[in-house]
Amino acid sequence: MIQFRRSFAGSLLVRLAGLMTLALLPLGLIAIYQTNAVVTEASRLSHASLLDRTQRAAARERELLQRAGGVTEGLAALILPFTGDQEACSEFLRAFTEKANPFTFAAFIGPDGQMNCTSTGVTRDVSQEWSFLKAQTVDGPSFAVDDNISGSSTPQLLATSPVRQSGTVAGYVSIGVPHRMASTMPGQPGAASGIQFSTVDSQGDILFSSAPPEEANLTLPSSVPRRELLDRTGETFFGDSHSGNPRFFAVSAIIPGQVAVVGSWPVEKAMSMTGNPASLMTMAFPVLMWLAGITVAVFGLQRSVIRHLSALRTAMRRYALGEREDPRLELSHPPREFEEAQQSFNRMVTILSEAERRREQDLAEKTVLLREVHHRVKNNLQMIASIMNMQSRSAHSMEARSMLSQLQRRVRGLATIHRSLNTNPDVTTVDSRQLLNGLVDEIGSINPSHGPGVEIGRDVIEAHLSQDQAVTLSMLFSEAMTNAVKYAGKPKNGPARITVSLHLAEEGTLELEICNTKGERVFETPDDEMGTGVGTRLMQAFTTQLDGVASILDNEDYYCYQLRFPAPPGTEAPITASQPGQGENASEPAA
Repeated sequence: MIQFRRSFAGSLLVRLAGLMTLALLPLGLIAIYQTNAVVTEASRLSHASLLDRTQRAAARERELLQRAGGVTEGLAALILPFTGDQEACSEFLRAFTEKANPFTFAAFIGPDGQMNCTSTGVTRDVSQEWSFLKAQTVDGPSFAVDDNISGSSTPQLLATSPVRQSGTVAGYVSIGVPHRMASTMPGQPGAASGIQFSTVDSQGDILFSSAPPEEANLTLPSSVPRRELLDRTGETFFGDSHSGNPRFFAVSAIIPGQVAVVGSWPVEKAMSMTGNPASLMTMAFPVLMWLAGITVAVFGLQRSVIRHLSALRTAMRRYALGEREDPRLELSHPPREFEEAQQSFNRMVTILSEAERRREQDLAEKTVLLREVHHRVKNNLQMIASIMNMQSRSAHSMEARSMLSQLQRRVRGLATIHRSLNTNPDVTTVDSRQLLNGLVDEIGSINPSHGPGVEIGRDVIEAHLSQDQAVTLSMLFSEAMTNAVKYAGKPKNGPARITVSLHLAEEGTLELEICNTKGERVFETPDDEMGTGVGTRLMQAFTTQLDGVASILDNEDYYCYQLRFPAPPGTEAPITASQPGQGENASEPAA
C-alpha cells in the first residue's frame, strides 16, 4: 500500500493536476469573460453616444437639407403650368424667394440643361455644371455646393429635384441658400480641441464641414472612399485621416441613403470619452490572476516535464549522430513515467551499442576476407601470367609467342583490377586513375621495344568505377593501349608519343581517349592478332557492355580511339578536352 501511494503521488498526472489547481484558470476565465462583457457593453454605449453626438452636431444641417429637399419637390409639382411662359415662370420663382425663407435663388432647368427661368431673371446653359450632372443621376432630390448657377459671389447650397410630366422628366427645379447660413459647425463645442464634423452625400461631395473648405477633406478617413462613407452609416472605427494623423471616426445618417455626417475625433479625445479606468482595472485583475496561474503552470511543466523531455531528446540526438561517449541518460528527480522512459532508453542504448559493435566486427572481418580473396586472385593471375611468359620463351614460332603475349597481357590486366581492389579502402569500387596508370605500366613492361622509346602522357581523372565497369574498361583499355604501342610512330618533328586521357566530357558521361603519333614505327611486332580481328571484336563487345559509343579520329599525324560511356554517380571533374596527342601530365618514356 505504501509503495502504491508513493508511486501514485510521484506520477506525472498527479503533479500536473496539482499545478493546474493552483493556477485557478477556470475562475480567471470566468472573471475575464464577465469583465469583458461589461467593458464591451460600456464601449458599445460610449460609441453609441459618440454617434448620437455626431448626429446632434448636424441637426441644423439635417433640418435645412430636409426642408430644401421638400421645397424642391413642392416647386416641382407646382411649376409645370408656368414652364411655357418664361416671364410668368420667372415671376413665380421670384415671388417664392421673396417670401420669409432662407432661399435666395430658384430656377427651372430644362432637360437639356438650359436654365429657362430664374428668380434673378438671368438664363444660361448649365448642362456642364456639376449640380445639374449630379441631378441627372439621382432619382429624387440632390444637393451640391455651387456658385456658378446662381451667379452669386459666395458659394450656394443647391437643392435640385426633377419635374415629372406623365412619368417623364420635363426638367429640374433648383433652389439655393447661401452656404454660410448652413455652415454652423465651426461653432460646435469641441472644435477647438480638434473635433471636426463633415456632411457627405452619396456622390462623395462634402456639403458642410466644421473645417475650412480647403481642409475639409483632410479630416475624413483615407482608408474609405467618400462615396462609400454612406455604407458605413452607424459605424465607429479608428483610421488615418487624409492628413496622415490617426483619428476616431463616427458615421451617422442625416438623410438615409443620401447624406451622412462624419465625426472626426482625435484619438486621445475619443479614448478619454470612451475609456473607463474603473473598467480597465477590473479587466486587469483577472488577467493578472490568469497570467500568474499560467506562470505557475509553465514553471511546473518546465520542472516536471519539459526539462526531462529535453534531456531525453538531447540524448537520443547525440546517440543518433554517433556520439558514443557516455550515452546513458541520467534525469534529475524525474516523475515515475520519465524514470521508466530513462530505464528503457538506457537498455536500448546498451542493446544497440552491442549490436553495433558486433556489426562493425563482422564488417571488419568480411573486409579482411574480401581483400584476402582479391589478393590471392591477383597472385594467382600473376602466377598464370608468369607461366605464360615462361611458356612464351620456350615457344618455337612467332605466332605462338604473340598469342601467349596477348593472353599474358589480358591476364595481367585482370590482376591489376584485383590489385586495385586490394589496396583501395573502398573494396566495392575501383579508382580509375590508379587502374589506368597501372595498366599503362603493365602494358609498357610487356611489349618489347627497340630503338628510342615512346613518350606516354597521362591525363586521367579520379572516378570511382564499379567492379563490372572496371573489369570491362581495363580489358578494353588493354586492347586499345596495346594497339597504340604497337603502331606508335615517330613523326618528323619530334619523338613518338602516346597520350591517355579520361575526363568528364559532359554531365554524366566519361570520355576515354588514347592517341598515338604516326610515322616511322618504333616497335616491330607481328600482325597476327590484327589479321584475325580478335582485338577489334573484343573492343566492340566491351563497348557494348559499357553502354558506350566508340569513335576513331585518324589523320596524317595522329590516330585516336575515343570512347564515351556513362559515368558512375557522384563523378565530379572540370570539363577538359585534351588535343589529340597532348597529355597534361608529365610524359614518361615507355619501357
